Amino acid sequence: MGYLVNHLAGLSGFHGVGYDYVLGSGGLYVQSESAHLTARVLIAPAWVRGLASVSEKLELAHGLIPAHVFELGLGWMLGAPGTERFFAVAWEGDAYRLVVPPQEGTASSLTYEPPAGMVAEFHSHGKHSAFFSATDDRDEQGFRVYGVVGRLDTPTPELTLRVGIYGHFAPLHWSQVFDGPPPGLGLAGAEPEATPSYPFLRR
Repeated sequence: MGYLVNHLAGLSGFHGVGYDYVLGSGGLYVQSESAHLTARVLIAPAWVRGLASVSEKLELAHGLIPAHVFELGLGWMLGAPGTERFFAVAWEGDAYRLVVPPQEGTASSLTYEPPAGMVAEFHSHGKHSAFFSATDDRDEQGFRVYGVVGRLDTPTPELTLRVGIYGHFAPLHWSQVFDGPPPGLGLAGAEPEATPSYPFLRR
């Protein structure tokens, strides 16, 4: 990891291999960049006199993920609404594609080997609500978009999204990740898109 300070005259410090902590006038941020994703989020707000501001951002290097790719994964989950399931989204050089690794799920547990190099990962909570559990926080320690789908036994399943930067998290809206309208989903724990709670994630 690296440590940077954003002085009025510019950044000082050194960049890390995986991610950097950046101190600015608004507090402490964490940032990282990969072949698929660039993100910077505020993790400890504070007023630091004498430093320059740092902006938060989220960018998908290959553009937004087409909504139909997520819809394919949602169909896989809906095939067993009472069982936890997992799928991921990978970049194949010219398009995003769905990845479903071998897995074993029950109504309250899920075992799988996370595929490497994914842009986004999603798992379901079956008939339960869509939320990130303490287990999810421990497991989701990579750098990518994460999502949980719940209420699969209802006409309108729930989805909650976040970006993860090696154990630091920030909520996302559908429009920051996907190109196209959500396929009959409710966004759990999110404000309406017209008045986002997390304006730093607007594109």
